[in-house]
Amino acid sequence: MDLTMVSIILITHSRIKHPTLKFSGVWQAIVEGFLEATSKYSLKCEVFSLLRNYNDIKEYLEKVAEAIAKNPDIIVLPLTPEQGEYEERLIKMLESYRGIVIAINVPPNFVFQQRLKGKLKGYVGTNEKVSGRKAARELFYSGKIFDVIYVIKDKDHFGYLKRIEGVHEIAGEYGIPVCTIDIRDSKKTDIICKFMEQPAIISLGPVGTDFASSLKNKYPINPIVVAMDLDDKTAKAINSGEVLCTLIQHPREQGALSGEIAYNIITGRETSAFTNIYCGPTIVDRNNIAIFT
Repeated sequence: MDLTMVSIILITHSRIKHPTLKFSGVWQAIVEGFLEATSKYSLKCEVFSLLRNYNDIKEYLEKVAEAIAKNPDIIVLPLTPEQGEYEERLIKMLESYRGIVIAINVPPNFVFQQRLKGKLKGYVGTNEKVSGRKAARELFYSGKIFDVIYVIKDKDHFGYLKRIEGVHEIAGEYGIPVCTIDIRDSKKTDIICKFMEQPAIISLGPVGTDFASSLKNKYPINPIVVAMDLDDKTAKAINSGEVLCTLIQHPREQGALSGEIAYNIITGRETSAFTNIYCGPTIVDRNNIAIFT
């Protein structure tokens, strides 16, 4: 087989090459790992990344349509849309596509797995439920006192829902309630925050971490914060003690392993109907952050 004739498109759900961050976050690392792995096998690859707002679902769907129109052999993408209209649009688009789909970073829910059966060949990313469980355990291991865990989210994709499920499982073992705050609803968020007393906070993503870090400037509280993902702001907050720790997804490895799976599928080395490959999560705190920055 002439591998130079095989075409693969990776679609991100965020911008890459962030202009203000020293290291550009999850998707920059995923792209770098993916291109490194595929270049090793001389596979023809393209990357479609967002150019407008972070996690712009409409632009993301435009990129998926653009990729399908090019009819590549494999599309690698995060299955980002929340349940409802956008999810159904994405599924129908991928049902019309004749090639192979590999999910990366955001796992496929039951609907995707059923509707794309035979076409969806695998998922490379974090075990999201384990991320939620580990985040909650870190709060309890900290020895700090809190009366409720607030989970901060800014979207509803399946990965976030599995993280929340993991948090609930561990909190339930300790008899501590969990309250989810959707910061897209500013009025409700403000009401909840006014009544916080001894909060522990788990942020499901970078936007939520910024919000959690700002709380003590608005309210008379000093929250214990566990973050997800690692960027410059989160690293600084960990070093200062403002954030207890973060959980990282090993994005570069996600990109590299998705490239390896694509190669194995094309060459017949991978024959499973569906393969899960988990990268992390790994806990990063003041003791080991120097390794990762």
